[in-house]
Amino acid sequence: MILTLYSLELNGVRIMQFVVFWNINWLKQRLCQKPLSGREFYIYSFCWLILLSLSFFGTPVIEKDPVTTIFLYLEFAIPVTGLLYAWLCNGGPQGQDFISRFISIGWVVTMRIMVFSLPIFFVLAFAPMEESDLMFETAGTLSGLFIIWRLGHHIEQLRKLQESPKSQ
Repeated sequence: MILTLYSLELNGVRIMQFVVFWNINWLKQRLCQKPLSGREFYIYSFCWLILLSLSFFGTPVIEKDPVTTIFLYLEFAIPVTGLLYAWLCNGGPQGQDFISRFISIGWVVTMRIMVFSLPIFFVLAFAPMEESDLMFETAGTLSGLFIIWRLGHHIEQLRKLQESPKSQ
């Protein structure tokens, strides 16, 4: 079983707590029942920060190739646009618990996409050197767009799931 936000308790004392890595439906049901606690939010935020920090290794500081420069601008614009998109999927100004939903659901979606995109990046590692940068940039950008799309989809599903009992 993939680790989830379960607690390991001994004599009623919480020893460990795990984040959800795969089970998005369980996480959405959990978030529908109650928002993340401060401790749970901290754990998800910490995991995100570690993942983001690892993504900066190997990132070039100065690029002279115009195509790579375009991808660098896209790599900045996509998360900003994705944040706005996810916020709108959550209901915009009327949405609830956006940050905790964004962080926790984003973590699970990113883990899932990484599992399926790693083989693609592995194959691209064997591409001819003169084309490998463009292929990696394209694959990375497409992966980022797919993560944002799925993140917005799951946040919107959670919002609709939470709104459905109120309309009955």
